[in-house]
Amino acid sequence: MKKYKLLLTFLVTVLFTACIQIEEEVEIREDGSGTMAARTDMGQLFEMLKGFASPEDLQKDGMDKAMDTTILMKDIVDTVQELSAENKALLRNGKLQLQMNMKENLFNINMNFPFKSIADANKLTKAMNELDVMGKSLKNLGGQQPGPDQPAPIPSSGGGIEKINSMYDVTFSNGEYKKVLNKARYDSLMSDPKLQESKGMFSMMGDMSLNLTVKVPKKVKSVSNPRAVISADKKTVTLKGDIVAALDSPKLMEIIIRY
Repeated sequence: MKKYKLLLTFLVTVLFTACIQIEEEVEIREDGSGTMAARTDMGQLFEMLKGFASPEDLQKDGMDKAMDTTILMKDIVDTVQELSAENKALLRNGKLQLQMNMKENLFNINMNFPFKSIADANKLTKAMNELDVMGKSLKNLGGQQPGPDQPAPIPSSGGGIEKINSMYDVTFSNGEYKKVLNKARYDSLMSDPKLQESKGMFSMMGDMSLNLTVKVPKKVKSVSNPRAVISADKKTVTLKGDIVAALDSPKLMEIIIRY
């Protein structure tokens, strides 16, 4: 059993970065309010784990237990002393939903953060980078000790890949959405030993998509990235990418939308 747990720890550290599908969605309404959401699908991780461990071992370690839980960000931000009162107010209405079911190869993490105005949207993106929302949330959940009927703690190590969106600056203004590379944060991410360890195995990984959808209240006038697709009603822009490609050539996911 001890040997299996060591193997599971290794697989989680390495394979947590494999077969990831990240869907980022931004919606901007006419009055300037809106939402920022991200859906991360890592279901194939469980399929890979099944190839290394028997059903009995998975059951002993509690990995066969299903989980569907929602983390309210107010329960996390109120405990983070380094966050300002303003940033806590911006983040506290967000929530993170975790769905995990090994039998169905289900492992989804969904985040949703509302904002009331364009000004708040700009403050919110900075606050999210400051908090490291994904890392803090999973660490908070993973730090809990499982009861007799609960699954094993959720691994909080993502090999640094959970910070990929932090390497961009996202800004909002009236009639414009902009996502551009922040060179300093990109260099910091690329120097992370955890990411470099995982990056060396990326050639063996499966699907690692990184997609962005932006919904705006008026018809799009222009889009800077030629790879982006504008919907028929000209109010939705979709940019599809790949995590590995974004790490090697981060400007592939830069975009400026004017509407």
